[in-house]
Amino acid sequence: MMLNETYDKVCKEVLNHSSVKHDINSAILALHESATKLWQATTNQQGDKINLRVAAALISVFYVMQELGIENPEECLKQKLDELEKEKQAEVK
Repeated sequence: MMLNETYDKVCKEVLNHSSVKHDINSAILALHESATKLWQATTNQQGDKINLRVAAALISVFYVMQELGIENPEECLKQKLDELEKEKQAEVK
């Protein structure tokens, strides 16, 4: 499933659910929690928890992007990943 398809599914099934807090502060706090738990999972070599935390972080990222009016989160995220990969390659050289 492509990221944009996942984004649409998350919007329909998660972000628009009445039990979800719909504010930017909650999304940022969720990102902070996911980032912290991702760091812990990688530090403690808990590979089984990494995918779950990445998914949780993406849900928050999708919400923030939606609030910012970004229509194509997949392209934005791919561009950022490309930039990070170039930086990593530059550091290795």
